[in-house]
Amino acid sequence: MPSRTAEKIKQVSLRLFAQEGYDGASLSKITDEVGIRKSSLYNHFKNKEALFLTLVDDVYARYVAELNETVHEGADDESVDTTLHKAFIMTTDFLRKEEVGRFYMHFLLFPPKDLKLSVHERFLRFEEELNLVLLPVITRGMNDRAIEKSSPADVLDAFYCVLDGISAQMFYYDPDTVNRKRQHAWNVFWRGIRAD
Repeated sequence: MPSRTAEKIKQVSLRLFAQEGYDGASLSKITDEVGIRKSSLYNHFKNKEALFLTLVDDVYARYVAELNETVHEGADDESVDTTLHKAFIMTTDFLRKEEVGRFYMHFLLFPPKDLKLSVHERFLRFEEELNLVLLPVITRGMNDRAIEKSSPADVLDAFYCVLDGISAQMFYYDPDTVNRKRQHAWNVFWRGIRAD
């Protein structure tokens, strides 16, 4: 279990990386805000790269855990469209969280040059974990004739594209506008995949 100091370092680093990017969030800024010497940070993290990648892993793990909980909570008693809609809302709400969402979008779209490959490899593993949560829901929907029979992977690709679009919108519009656009996007998506 990480120490309180390590957790504080991660908390401060997440915020600074989200606000200032990888290059703007210096170890000096991080350690000053945590209230430790720079040398003390190395007792917890090998270097800035290791700290950053730890945060990437943490954010991915939190995302998957929340999605898993959302999808499986009450899933036996609810329709597939309700389960998928809950997953859609949970994901966009997760990315809306000020520091976590900004950090996620920033490192995904603009990873540090030297860490681009590591971030990309982590993303591919993360997406596989998401697939393991969402594909069974889509397949169940097809088996229950709630979703039009097609390739579950194709439906999931479309789901991800809608999420990506809404995720970008969240940085341009006020919350009420985003909520309206999110609901309209969901309605159109669901009409496109549901069985008639």
